[in-house]
Amino acid sequence: MFKRFLTVLVSALAFFVNPMGHFELMAQDPYAHWKAAVNWDGVTSWENYMIRSSGRMGPNALPVPISRYPLLENNWEIENGLEFHRATGDVTNNLFHYLSIPMAKNRVSLALSYRSVEWYSMSPEVRDHRRARDASGSGKGEGDVWITSAFQLVRQKNSPNWPDLQLQVTVKTTAGKNFENARHTNSPGYIFDLHAGRTIQREGRWLNKLQFFGQAGLFVWQEGINSQNDAFNYAINMTLHAKNWTLSPALAGYTGWIQNGDRPVVARLQLGRQQDAFHAFMGYQYAFRDLTTHMLRFGLNYQFNWSKWPA
Repeated sequence: MFKRFLTVLVSALAFFVNPMGHFELMAQDPYAHWKAAVNWDGVTSWENYMIRSSGRMGPNALPVPISRYPLLENNWEIENGLEFHRATGDVTNNLFHYLSIPMAKNRVSLALSYRSVEWYSMSPEVRDHRRARDASGSGKGEGDVWITSAFQLVRQKNSPNWPDLQLQVTVKTTAGKNFENARHTNSPGYIFDLHAGRTIQREGRWLNKLQFFGQAGLFVWQEGINSQNDAFNYAINMTLHAKNWTLSPALAGYTGWIQNGDRPVVARLQLGRQQDAFHAFMGYQYAFRDLTTHMLRFGLNYQFNWSKWPA
């Protein structure tokens, strides 16, 4: 009883010292914006209000996969870089990493893609559109790890009438955090797709090599406890080689069935320069829909054959 009396007394004193501050403290609710944005019923868990789609989450939650020419060599591949995403009221900067390990010579490889950290800032409008719970709309988080197994089915060099043909199986882990702020899905996913490519050699010409390649397959991710989204995944790519330079335009995307912002389409253009085992590149991506509009990408790729590594 005495403790309760003291609590009431302190509260009363605080009211007389600063009555407006007292009312502000009583009225403060860190999730008031979120409750209004989703029209919360006061009972349902916040997780059930989140929408797992590229159009309603950060740009690294469900990105359109990056395509690579479908030909396995017996090389290790390491890639690191920076990505800068921009749209009205939406800013994200992140690191990205890629590691490819040959498992069976020219036949099988295992690759890891990882965005280790991202820094983001959202306007109140973007924050509420994505149903993010943090009122500030800004912060830092860790990304997902994507694991890809690639199987070389056909090599153009060995079968001239056939393209380079490759089957890829990709698993999306739940390493990415910050689901409550719509940065990552906190749910698994996977991709099954077939990649095909054709190389045209043009010895002695300014454009000494042309590569045309594409992919098609199934992209699936968990939507909630009892549902998933199934999307058709696709890409069309070309790489022009001029001595040590490369230029790669592409059109890619995927089409989900739920239609809740799950149909991103992007155009890409990447410029690269090869110097010995190093490939430096810069690229631009424009999203036509359901993804942060602009992305700039800078990176450095290094390839080496472990068996030939100096002792």
